[in-house]
Amino acid sequence: MPRGQVKQPTGQKRLTNVAIVRLKKMGKRFEIACYPNKVTSWRDKVETDIDEVLQSTSVFANVSKGEFAKDEDLKKVFEKECKNAKGKDRDMELAKKDICIEILANGELQA
Repeated sequence: MPRGQVKQPTGQKRLTNVAIVRLKKMGKRFEIACYPNKVTSWRDKVETDIDEVLQSTSVFANVSKGEFAKDEDLKKVFEKECKNAKGKDRDMELAKKDICIEILANGELQA
């Protein structure tokens, strides 16, 4: 390896140009990674496609460290988003998208 180069780990996904939206609820912190300009567009109802706003549909405990939120915490805190109309548990991947929308709507934007 040439001198002066930094070796990056290949198992990590680097998020660049990221805005973090953070929501604290029931003593837990949840974060999502978004595109910076798209968050305000979403909140102003200019942007309607959630996939254009989110960099990932994953919900994080800490975006910068790459720590995902535990499914148990998500189910406990976001109980309404994790249940269907009949009160049954939903597929967690579908529920995470609704949780992201909830965090995006009510969370605090970290620039």
